[in-house]
Formats: sequence, C-alpha cells, structure tokens
Amino acid sequence: MNNRLIAREPVNCDPAFVETIADQLNCSQLIARALIRRGVSSLEEARRFLEPKESDLLDPFLLPDMQVAADRVRRAIDDGEHICVFGDYDADGVCSTAMLVQRLRKMGASVEYYIPHRHTEGYGMSADAVRTLNEHGVRLIVTVDNGVSAFDEIALCTVLGIDVVVTDHHSVSKTLPQCAAVVAASRKDACYPNRYLCGAGVALKLIQALNDGTYAPEELALAAIATIADVVPLTGENRAIAACGLKHIQSLTGLSALLHVAGFNQPRVDEMTVSFIIAPRLNAAGRMATAMEAVHLLLGEDDTRAEEIAATLNEYNQRRRDTENEILEEAERLIAACGQIGRVILLAHESWNAGVIGIVASRLCEKYHLPVILFADQEGVLTGSGRSIAGVDLFEALSLFSHLFVRFGGHARAAGVTITRERFEAFRPAFEQHVEDNYRAEDFYPAYQFDETVRFGELTVPRVKELRLLSPYGEGNAEPVFRFNNVRFASLRTIGKDDKHFCASAVQADQVMRVIAFGKSQLLEPLNKAADWDLLARPTINAYRGSESVELFWICANASEEKIAFYNAFFQQRLYNGDCSDGRIAEWYGPRSDRFHAELDDVAMRKHYRRLQNALSEGSVSLFALIRALRNEELLALCVFTQLTFFTYDTETGHICLNTNCATRTLGESPLYQMLNDQQEA
Repeated sequence: MNNRLIAREPVNCDPAFVETIADQLNCSQLIARALIRRGVSSLEEARRFLEPKESDLLDPFLLPDMQVAADRVRRAIDDGEHICVFGDYDADGVCSTAMLVQRLRKMGASVEYYIPHRHTEGYGMSADAVRTLNEHGVRLIVTVDNGVSAFDEIALCTVLGIDVVVTDHHSVSKTLPQCAAVVAASRKDACYPNRYLCGAGVALKLIQALNDGTYAPEELALAAIATIADVVPLTGENRAIAACGLKHIQSLTGLSALLHVAGFNQPRVDEMTVSFIIAPRLNAAGRMATAMEAVHLLLGEDDTRAEEIAATLNEYNQRRRDTENEILEEAERLIAACGQIGRVILLAHESWNAGVIGIVASRLCEKYHLPVILFADQEGVLTGSGRSIAGVDLFEALSLFSHLFVRFGGHARAAGVTITRERFEAFRPAFEQHVEDNYRAEDFYPAYQFDETVRFGELTVPRVKELRLLSPYGEGNAEPVFRFNNVRFASLRTIGKDDKHFCASAVQADQVMRVIAFGKSQLLEPLNKAADWDLLARPTINAYRGSESVELFWICANASEEKIAFYNAFFQQRLYNGDCSDGRIAEWYGPRSDRFHAELDDVAMRKHYRRLQNALSEGSVSLFALIRALRNEELLALCVFTQLTFFTYDTETGHICLNTNCATRTLGESPLYQMLNDQQEA
C-alpha cells in the first residue's frame, strides 16, 4: 500500500503573506495557506476566491467572433429566420441547449433544438442531421458544446444556404470551420482570460452578448451545473459561475422536480448535489434513451409533466447504474480470465452499452491504476471509451495509431475511439506494446496530493467547518486532504452492504479520530499487520444526536516513510547522500526504531524465501513495487538474502531479481541477520 504522497505546491508558504491573508480576511492561517496552494498570489485574489461574485464574470466580447455571432443571431431574429440550436447529449450539452433556446424564445425567435442520438448518430453534427434541419426550413444553426471539428458538415450547410455560428469549448485545430463565427476560448488566437469555459459557459457569454451583458438566474444556474458536471477548473470566472449559480438551482421547476424524485432533502444544493444527483440523471437520458427528454425537463415546457419527466430520468439513471454494474462484473471476469495484467487494460464485448462504458473504464482505471479502454462491439464496429492515469497521456499514446481509427478524439486523461473489428486485432497488441515500452514502472504507481501535514488536534470542528469557505470544490480546487503521520489503527471492522467498506479508530499519540473507508475492506489485513502508517484523509463533520465531531474519509495510507527510507538507503547503499555499506545503514537505522524488528528464525526465513522466490519468478521487479507488496518481515528477509547474493539489486534500474547462480551461504554470514538476532536476544 505504499503510494506516492505529494504535497500541493507551493509546499512552503510565505509566513508574512499567510498572516496578511488571515488578518485581512478574518480567516485561519490554515485557510490562508490553502489559498496560496490554490494559486492565490495577492490579497485581492484571496478575497475573490473566498467571496466569488457575479461581477467576476468577464466581458463576453473578449471572446473571438462574439460580436459577429451576436450580430448574426440578432439579424436572424429580426428577419424571422428559423434558427436551430444544435446541442450535445451530455449534461453540459443539454444545459447549453436549454438556456440558449429559452433566451432566443424570449427574444421572439423562431427556434427549434436538435440533439443527436448517442447510439445511432454519435457526437456532433452529421450530414443527415443537416439535411433534416434544411427540410425544416432552418437558415441559421447555432451549435453549443460542439462544432469546432464539424468541417464537412458545416461545408454542407454552406451548400444548402444555412449559416452556422459555432459556440464550443473543445480543443481547436490549426484551422477553423468556414462559417459565420467560431466563438471558443480554446482558439489559438483567443485572448480571453478564461480558456476553460465549458460549453454552457460559452453559451452564457453569448446570452450576455445578446442581452446587454445580463442573464437570468435560471441561465446562471444551468451554466453552474454544466461547469461542475463537465469538470472544468473551478477557479476564476468558472468559480464565480458555479458558486453564484448554485444558489438558483432549486428555483427551476424541472430541477426541483428532479431533486424531489431523487430523494434530496438537504437544506442547500452544493457541488456534491450536482455531481452525484443532478448531472448523472441528466446524463442518463443520453446514455439510455434520448437527451431530448433532459432538455424538455430543463425548458419547463410543461410544468405539469415536470415530475413525470423527472421520474423518467431517475429511472434511466437506475438502469444506467444496473447496466454499469453488469458491464463492470463482465469486465472483471475478462480481466481475471487474462491472468496477468499488463500496463494497459483493453477489453471489448458485443453486449456492452457504448453510453456507459466510459463510466466503467473510469472505475477500472481507479481500481487498477492503469489506462483502460473499453469497446462496445456493434456489428463489426468497435466504439471505445478510455480513461487514464496522471502518468500516461492517453491522447498522445493513441494518436500514434490514429491511422487505424474511424474516429478519434480526447485529451490526456480521457479519449474516444471508433475502430473496425479487423483493425482492432492489429491495434490491440501494438498499443499494449507501445505502453509497455514507453512508460516506466513508476508511472503506474498511485500518487495522491495533500495540502499539508497536520496533527489530529489541529482539526477542530470549527476549523473543519471553516474549510467550506474554499468550496465549491472540483477540478483545480480539490477538497482539502491532509496528511497525518505515525498513525495506528484500532477497532477495525467492516460495514455496509456485502462488507465492502470499513471503519476504524485512528490513533495518533493521545488523539483518536474515526476513519471511514469506502470500498476498502480488503485493506483490513495489512492494516492489522503494521503499527505505523502515514494517513491521507479528508476531514468532515459528523453530526449525531445534536453532537458534532470531526470524522476522516480515507484517501490512502503509506507505510511510514522512515521504513521506505531505510529500504531505499539499504539497497542503494546511500546514507545522507553519501556512499555507505548496507551493514552501516542497518546499524544506523536498526536501533532507532522497533518498526524494523521482526522474528526471523530459520523456519520463518525459509517461508520468506519461498514467498520472495515466487514474487520474482517471472523476472526483475522494482524495489518500490516490492515495498508496496511485501510485509515488513519479508522485506527484511529480502535484505538478508540480498546480502547473501541470493537476490541482486540493479542500482540503475532500481529492480531486484533472483540470482540463480549464487553459492551456498548460511544466514549467519549476513551482517543484518546477525544484528537482528543480537537485538532479539538483548
């Protein structure tokens, strides 16, 4: 369970600046340091972070082509041209569509909306959709959350006499579609200060441009949902959109109905409500049926049907969860059947729902900490959705094989691929080999960020409540996670359905806190076998029968870093940046802590040797991986056997391998073994 624990930069905050923020903004130094770690560099920035306001929204005309876009839309309204808002089937797309349609209707426009069917049409504009809209008499298409890559479809629009205004936030290539306007902060020539607006964020800017800089509360609410759901950075303008828009969500009839059918009964809507209740249900419409139903709900076209539509979306979401679990179980069976897992997981199945596989890929990626691409095989065409880890750029790796794909796009952590079955057979081994050859073993070790190291006593109930000043949390503004050193666990027990979770008492010196770990019951055994851990956890408030206490949500735990330092130093024969024998290192570290002591008699050593021999039977393994996988007494045995040359350590690669040509040696010839025996006798 050894993971890389990485402090958020900058690790060292200027004490004077910390004190200034705390004094001037009447907050704790804990909050002040958190602000600095989140990029705040001035007192005014700190004030805007803690008190986001609608006045923080930027001038919409700073976006490229915005004036042209607004003028073209106004001309269409004045001339009575029929307009189509062309959206997308995810939460960002349906929110964008609903808010712009509603605004155009208020302005007296003749307007309809179109969202492609995920399973039959796929993402974005298509030639068939364009021809259908032409038959409807559409003379202007305004895209939301799509359009920057629709070169052929926009060219067809031109032939048919349809103008197109693109509003989008996806990555823009070197060339732009030839149309009336391309409004995108992601354009290479854009000077807009916020390059990370979501699709609904860009739609909100168009609404501002059409309405003298203003917008309705319900439009801000929809932009807030999309900003959180589409996982864009919640900093700067995006933070203001999210924080201010959250306040208006319950005022929308459709969203209020959706919260009601989902059983929501909290006093306020926050980012967690959006992420785990609202967004999944809006997304479920496009995954399981048609996203048009989600737009109907958000538009509130028929208030009497709001509860009915909301109930339908809730049912879709339950079906999505059931389908997700079925795919996950089948994927786990396929992984088990493969035997050994490499450095990437590629799976395909003819019965999988292409709208759900991305969620399952994300869950598998989190569990195995490997890149995962799942493919839905439909009549010889495989539609894939991939997720990756921080160390492996999925888009970059896949781009080398783009000549094999029918369609391909994405970014470092997520990508979509369409490929024929015949080409998939060539792609799969080639891609697996590419990942194997071009990434280090260390790239696949889990790494977790934390804000700072604190002691249990520092996280009082008022301090933990104060952390909510940093919300809404999300991409670019993660909820604070803290590191607690030298923790032991007691009273460990499983909880929840199927005993998948556990709770425990975490003990640090004379302080005790309750820890909850979701889906981590398999860790009970290793936690019971060691007395000293460095814990990462997220603090929260537990209210029970009128009493409040701080509770910790488990993130991960490491064997104490002193232990890791010992094994690194021992095998590299380095102590304080100087060359040193492994015997000298053992003498220096050994007496300083009883955490390295273990019963290593002849019987135990034979057992440990068999375990080590099995672990290294298929070739060399990195030292870091062994520290993660082996118990302390097994690692000490590995040190002893390495001194006896039964195993060898390569200082250049950091790998250990079995030495099949070693001479016969006795345990007593190991200085470390002698020292451990001497300590036991003493």
